[in-house]
Amino acid sequence: MRHTSDDRIRREIAHIAAKLVAIDGSEDFFQAKRKAAQQLGIKNKHVLPSNKEIECALIEYQSLFHNKEQIQTLRDFRLVAYKTMLLLKKYHPRLVGSVLTGTANQYSEVSIHIFSDEFETISLFLEHQGVPVSICERRLRVEKNNSIYFTAFKFIAGEINIVIVVLPFVYLKNAPIDPITEQAMKRASLSDVKKFIES
Repeated sequence: MRHTSDDRIRREIAHIAAKLVAIDGSEDFFQAKRKAAQQLGIKNKHVLPSNKEIECALIEYQSLFHNKEQIQTLRDFRLVAYKTMLLLKKYHPRLVGSVLTGTANQYSEVSIHIFSDEFETISLFLEHQGVPVSICERRLRVEKNNSIYFTAFKFIAGEINIVIVVLPFVYLKNAPIDPITEQAMKRASLSDVKKFIES
């Protein structure tokens, strides 16, 4: 019976966390499940749901309460992603994150990985294209216990934030670890994103 009770609590935390993510626009699943557990007065860390469980609950929540809005948001974001990737075609762009998985909301950012061993060339390329960027960093797990900060470029297209993370070529075939699934990140090529938009 204890196992059944723990499962029920885990599902309840996951659904509250998913609602918090959907409403607040945050993509920090760890903080969301901590807040959800606090709301329920749960202190046992062993019953906290995995990030994957929260992602599944988020997809369920969005399909129930924001279905039409969600479909339009995803289409808008993926269209912006496609145009950005088209611009960066020679750098083998890959779409990652919530815009790819389908959980993006109006507060999400379009996250694109590109590949070059000389990030300065990317900066010059974007400057020549007239794209006003700011330089930032993104921390990615490249191995189970190894995270690296990578140079990234951030800019806004309309009202959508876009982050382009520059990774060395070695990561074109070796994707970083997804913090939600704990597996290699799902990534979509330019042709993949085109198919998403057309469908």
